[in-house]
Amino acid sequence: MNSYLDTMVTKVKDSIAQAADSVRRGFVALSGDTFISVWELAEYIKTHKETKTESKYLLGNYYYFSHLQENGVRYYLETNGDFILQVDATTKDQILVAYRSYKDKLSLNTPVKFPKVH
Repeated sequence: MNSYLDTMVTKVKDSIAQAADSVRRGFVALSGDTFISVWELAEYIKTHKETKTESKYLLGNYYYFSHLQENGVRYYLETNGDFILQVDATTKDQILVAYRSYKDKLSLNTPVKFPKVH
């Protein structure tokens, strides 16, 4: 019975998170600002032709560290296979995006404001 309740609580939490992301996306569409999800930013970094990626075998797993610098923005992506561990986008003056998988503040699908950088 306890595992049933745990499953139900997990499903409810996931549903609430999805609903909150949908509401955020609605506000984003209305505001006209530039927003991108953490997952979309990670894919951009991963697939960009100028991204430099190195792999390291640590604690029995392969980890991938990707760096990209473009238009004054420094991008950093850290993954374990397809699992996104960390995503950062910074300028010399500010942090644009800082995602850590071990923190549950942002989900991978949460839209984050991403200013246009020239």
